[in-house]
Amino acid sequence: MHWIFLILAVVGEVLGTTLMKWIVGEGYLFYGTLIAVVMVGVSYVLLSRATLRIPITLANAFWEGVGMVLIALVSLLWLGEQISEYQAAGLALALVGVALTNYGHYHEQAKEEAA
Repeated sequence: MHWIFLILAVVGEVLGTTLMKWIVGEGYLFYGTLIAVVMVGVSYVLLSRATLRIPITLANAFWEGVGMVLIALVSLLWLGEQISEYQAAGLALALVGVALTNYGHYHEQAKEEAA
């Protein structure tokens, strides 16, 4: 259940950021900002629920890393923005960082259980 909270937190962050960009781009600064604040606030509430069972290091790495990659993909595919090779490499490294953080957590957990 806590992973569901974490995934929903990522979705909230991506929606808030994407809608902010789109609505502000249409000329509605106040409404775009309001939607972003509400969605990121909901995202933080969901993140806090997730961290009741998931370590904060792992949860935050997942939330930030996967969220950043999804926002970049949405901006590329839906908002028509461009991503350079350097930016794509940075996004790939972010995903590697999330994977290493996840691996490190479970590797340490297995060592503790074996001891």
